[in-house]
Amino acid sequence: MQRLRLSSEQEAVLVGTILGDGCLAKHGYYHRLHIKHRSAHKSLIEFKYEVFRSFISMALHEFDQKLGGGRFPCAQFATRTAPIFSEWHSRFYLESRKIVPTDIASMLTPLSVAVWFMDDGAADFAGATFQTHNFSELEVVRLAEALKERFDLEATMRCNKGGHILYIPVRSHRKLTELISPFMLPDLMYKLLPRRNKTP
Repeated sequence: MQRLRLSSEQEAVLVGTILGDGCLAKHGYYHRLHIKHRSAHKSLIEFKYEVFRSFISMALHEFDQKLGGGRFPCAQFATRTAPIFSEWHSRFYLESRKIVPTDIASMLTPLSVAVWFMDDGAADFAGATFQTHNFSELEVVRLAEALKERFDLEATMRCNKGGHILYIPVRSHRKLTELISPFMLPDLMYKLLPRRNKTP
């Protein structure tokens, strides 16, 4: 059987997705990629579905997730299991915990940063943030250093809700926008618009 590999586009989207909302989970002998987004961001999951279509045998599944007494429309899919996803799991996981690899700078591309931002980015009053709460303080610093090394993009760390997030200050916001806007989906461009610039 031919060993499946990822294209450069699939690798970039995978890196951004793992840094964001996606996960690699073991299913049988190997791992598979599982992606879930709320239906308000359906365009994002449809984009990822098309990117990984060569690894998918299921239809996009839409459902209502129950949380705190409420119902939240979501959509999800999972790829087939494959050795290549197990290889990526070994890079981004320590046992069952998602981590930021020490060589993350070498993995980042403008597309991967755009996907990461579409997953976990948010507009701030004057800049933007990456919601990195699930990573340790050291790992968030590592991500900031990687953005500086790869793209000369300045990011600082802020404490938020018991964790740490990356803040892109106003002086670097234009550089972030120029870097990722060519890859942003139109209905998610609002995440790049600082709150102070939004019409009341």
